[in-house]
Amino acid sequence: MDGLTREIFAPLEIVCHAGDPGVCAYVIEEGCVEVLRGEGGDQILVAVLSEGAMFGEVALLDRQPRTATIRALVPTRLVRIERDHVEELLLRADPVIQHLLRLLLARFRNPFGAGNGPGQEPGRLGDGVYAEKQDRDLQAAAVRTLSLARDLSHALDASQLELYYQPIITFSDRSLAGFEALLRWHHPTMGLISPMEFIPLAEKTGLIHRVGQWVLERATADWLDLREICPTGRACQMSINLSAPELGGDHIVDAITSSLSRRGIPAHELRVELTETIVIRSIDQVSLALERLRAAGVGIALDDFGTGYAGLDYLQTLPFSCIKIDKSFVQQINASERSMHIVKTALELARGLGMTTVAEGIEDQVIADQLKAMGCTYAQGYHFGRPMPKSAVATWLQQFNASPAVAP
Repeated sequence: MDGLTREIFAPLEIVCHAGDPGVCAYVIEEGCVEVLRGEGGDQILVAVLSEGAMFGEVALLDRQPRTATIRALVPTRLVRIERDHVEELLLRADPVIQHLLRLLLARFRNPFGAGNGPGQEPGRLGDGVYAEKQDRDLQAAAVRTLSLARDLSHALDASQLELYYQPIITFSDRSLAGFEALLRWHHPTMGLISPMEFIPLAEKTGLIHRVGQWVLERATADWLDLREICPTGRACQMSINLSAPELGGDHIVDAITSSLSRRGIPAHELRVELTETIVIRSIDQVSLALERLRAAGVGIALDDFGTGYAGLDYLQTLPFSCIKIDKSFVQQINASERSMHIVKTALELARGLGMTTVAEGIEDQVIADQLKAMGCTYAQGYHFGRPMPKSAVATWLQQFNASPAVAP
């Protein structure tokens, strides 16, 4: 509990009163306290808490007034846990877990008749209306999460998943260098579901391995056609994204090499992309898988470079062949000196390590020309081509080749 605030209370000193706002919780680090219900001379001792116990957490979590008075019995040191810190952690939790927590808190409150739990009159206390809206939003999010988790398995069997392909362009001659395969889910009632929403669900439910296998098989099958439109004699690649559970699995390398072999695709025509977050989550297993893939000839790209905390360390220890510079820096190179410096440093670093570079999120010719002049290898972004179904690629390429190239 380093970094948290400590408070010291003398014997019989009140820590908090019943009815006080629940702005924090406490953990007893040393000493003990008594828990009293009622008011004045009618107070009843209901518990004595000693070292290691926590109190005040219910009022902190549901934003309702405290239901008991707490008084130190001996010299007592408490660790104070602020609401903001706890709520920040809760925001990162799954909506289903958040919703279940709210329900448990409401059931705890109701027997005591305290606070504005569900079913009670809202607005009588300061946070009542806010809490009621928050509960409704949380319930809606939880229902959506449960529905998507249930429907994702069916989506694999009902042809609801589709790969879109975004072109990657060689800066030096404006030629097609390959595509990144991007997953889309066309839900029959909810419409297009973002991968940012359903991929974490797939990871939590264990469906990520089925989803990943589907992506691998579809991408390699489609590559047999897409590779035919790449310039003759040029090395082109299909890029696919891998998640931490996939890279940590026992069979991912065999699945990739088997899929390539069955279709007669050279390993160097496939590139797998992963973020630093994925590396951090299971470094030992990820490292082993990457070493085997690189030994087989598969390209390895570190995606979203610049957004993590230890990218330089991983570039030194893991067999990356490419750095993808995050769009948040690419799009700000003319507005932020820091972004410009990060992009320059990434390009110089990659050149020194013998790696290629891809600038993501390019949306205009001005930035494209700057990146080309700075020595970036490849371009990716809406300025060159949006993600599209395989059926739309031929039309895009015809239009792209017909559009005039702008010299830097």
